[in-house]
Amino acid sequence: MAVSRRALIGGGVAGAAVAGLGYRIWDRGVIGGPSAEVYEPWRHWQGRVIDGIARPLHAAILAANPHDTQPWLFEVGNDTITVYADRVRNLGSFDPFRREMHLGLGCAIENLVRSAGVFGYTTYVRPVTGKLTLDPPNVPKPIAHITMDPGAPSRDPLYEAIPDRHTNRGVYLDKPVSAEALQTLTIVAGPDVRVAFLTDAHARADMASLIVEATETIIADPQMSADSARWIRTGRRDIEEHRDGVSIDAAGLSPMTVALARLAPDLSASTQDQTWLSNTKDVQTHAPVLGAIFVKDRLDMADAIGAGRAWQRIHLAATGMGLAAQPLNQPVECVDRNAQLGRSDTFQSALV
Repeated sequence: MAVSRRALIGGGVAGAAVAGLGYRIWDRGVIGGPSAEVYEPWRHWQGRVIDGIARPLHAAILAANPHDTQPWLFEVGNDTITVYADRVRNLGSFDPFRREMHLGLGCAIENLVRSAGVFGYTTYVRPVTGKLTLDPPNVPKPIAHITMDPGAPSRDPLYEAIPDRHTNRGVYLDKPVSAEALQTLTIVAGPDVRVAFLTDAHARADMASLIVEATETIIADPQMSADSARWIRTGRRDIEEHRDGVSIDAAGLSPMTVALARLAPDLSASTQDQTWLSNTKDVQTHAPVLGAIFVKDRLDMADAIGAGRAWQRIHLAATGMGLAAQPLNQPVECVDRNAQLGRSDTFQSALV
């Protein structure tokens, strides 16, 4: 059969389109997702005996932290580990005092301490004292010194939950959490913070309204929107190159939505913002329990680190109970942003 030039060209275009789609499917990770190498830290989270006092660092880096910025550095000595804030890995106007950065550092310290105890070390954590300041320079700063003394290995259920803990941005079951479970989480948080859990429908509705209002305030702020968007990772190459940030897999979207989003060009910051707002309004604030962690001074370095450690313990304990959790820090982020801009604030008084 004779083949006209038009048919040949048409076939070539179709082939190019299919090939292009196939490459994009691979490049964006629609099939298979990122390579297994990206997730190696979860496979090797227990480290090896030959790692010595650095062994707990394998678990420390799996801690909760804002936007998965991973803002930590560790200096290992003979019997001490110094934890640094890697302040270049910041959220900008989202976290102008680097308060949330210190929450994440506290989470990493808690994982480190839990792991060290299981490996036979007794730890003494000495946070660096001082106040968090506005827009600090982007240079590493020591925030805690941890002495590691040899001791007897111990079992720890919180340690065992470390590789399974993750932030759930998806749908929560409409199922009550028992009072006993909430009491356990309160005890786990420790005496240095105050924890309040809201189970009453009216109290939860008030808190949910505050969180949604704060989210709307954030996405209406172009600088906050941009500072958040630069940590969003979508395609395979993006995830494998950076190995940080919030991936689309962890955004709480359905598998079909994730696949379609990967095929499409990267979403604009405004589209990402609207998706976040919708998830916050329609999904996350409808969890059967909302809660808050209170400290004496949110801008005290030791208090911020302590709050992070408390959250990590709560989340690990919840994971061990089969409960999902997610931080919803938008109101406090607005408190910090308002302080940065010198404008009036209503969020702090609403939280107290």
